[in-house]
Amino acid sequence: MRNSLKAVLFLLAFSPALISVGAARLWSGGEFWDAIYYIIAGLMGTLSIIYVLSALKWHGEKFPFQAKKIESNDALLLGVIVTYILPFFVRAADVTVIVVIAIFVVAWAIFWFTDSAIPSPLLRVLGYRFYKAEASNGMIYTLISNREIRDPSNVKLVNKISGSMLLEIIE
Repeated sequence: MRNSLKAVLFLLAFSPALISVGAARLWSGGEFWDAIYYIIAGLMGTLSIIYVLSALKWHGEKFPFQAKKIESNDALLLGVIVTYILPFFVRAADVTVIVVIAIFVVAWAIFWFTDSAIPSPLLRVLGYRFYKAEASNGMIYTLISNREIRDPSNVKLVNKISGSMLLEIIE
């Protein structure tokens, strides 16, 4: 269950790209309703990220965590943000529903079978930050927190999302 929630969480990070496709189609004079469908799908994906975060908190395996070292991992946000504006630089009119579904299926498979994560701009907008955290046993994790962490000893309790991803729980 957690692995599917992790895959959905990071797949939803690309929802604003659908909004961009719809906007680019409107801008280029494409079919109105076709563009609106992309925009509505993007908005639904964007809003559903809140539900997925709640589900991760409910279904996550809670355990104490002792961090030895933490550093910000937000630099990868730039790569994801590019996907939001990419449709304006390529011909968005050539993107079809089949192409979008194929891209989402490939992205789903990538996020399902790997433990690595891409920092999500949507989570960043909601106040979450991504950190590279080294545990006291030397294991490296991606830590998602809704606060800025300056001292590794402040992280006490986490939910395990996947083998290398944690979501901080603040009590």
